[in-house]
Amino acid sequence: VYRSRRKYEYVGKFFFLPPKHQKLSSVLSRVGLQGKGMGIWGISAKRSCIGLCNIRVSGQSFRGRAFSDSKSVTSDDSVLPVLIIGAGPVGLVLSILLTKLGVKCAILEKNKVFSKHPQAHFINNRSMEVFRKLDGLGDEILRSQPPVEFWRKFIYCTSLTGPILGAVDHIQPQDFDRIVSPISVAHFSQYKLSRLLLKHLEKLDFCMINYEKCEHGSIGERKIFMGHECIAINDAEHGVSVTASFLTEGKYIKRDIQCHFLVGTDGAGSTVRKSLGINMRGEKDLQNLVSVHFQSQELGNYLIKERPGMLFFIFNKRCYWCSCCP
Repeated sequence: VYRSRRKYEYVGKFFFLPPKHQKLSSVLSRVGLQGKGMGIWGISAKRSCIGLCNIRVSGQSFRGRAFSDSKSVTSDDSVLPVLIIGAGPVGLVLSILLTKLGVKCAILEKNKVFSKHPQAHFINNRSMEVFRKLDGLGDEILRSQPPVEFWRKFIYCTSLTGPILGAVDHIQPQDFDRIVSPISVAHFSQYKLSRLLLKHLEKLDFCMINYEKCEHGSIGERKIFMGHECIAINDAEHGVSVTASFLTEGKYIKRDIQCHFLVGTDGAGSTVRKSLGINMRGEKDLQNLVSVHFQSQELGNYLIKERPGMLFFIFNKRCYWCSCCP
């Protein structure tokens, strides 16, 4: 939401900043365009922005926060320019882009460690276009991914080794011809992508702070604070005050962090989104799924040789389930 001639306009999932923050606005827009489910939520730094406004688009109401008309942002070193909630791909990419543009930032991540289990695995063109600009990250992903023949199909079968009911090729020629986009789509599991992004952040002098060794006091730039959960967001004199909780020596400790801008990249159950009073739209609980992660070198070799595919949908009298090869 942005202020223009005293009117507010809803523009999807993004909060566009006034011209004085063009660098940050550009970065937020670029990261927010990475694909379905990868939008970002942001609130500005000034007290006057906290007043909520109702926005009506196509007959539906939305709640957004207006940005301040203040001429400047305080340069107080105790206030972090940008605090990012969530160290998923969006949060990590945003921190890289901000740092390259000279904007100081830090990240809070509620999980104590990064997951080693397969998660999202398909990267679309727009995301790859962003990665292409990050010191060759896009090309590194393309070199590291499996050959396209191993993941272009969805397989429908009665079991992983049983009869095949059908197969659908989900890759189109335009996905790789590089006419519409200068880079192709990719198949690269999120936990592998996070590792690459962390390596790029290390080159920018970022470091991870273990939740058990976290020190009290102000949070500095270029740090990823693991085991820190955002539990409250409040207005503050010079910006936004974020209360985070972390475990140390067997006790949960709270700390208040001051920042000019807060960006929530913490997923569908976003604490930032809920604190801003932004509700999820549409139907809820479309599916209830159980995820089981297992490894089998023998099965993997068989599938690659006999029936390569990205996803296997299995139908039989006992169950219906989906298997993904990371």
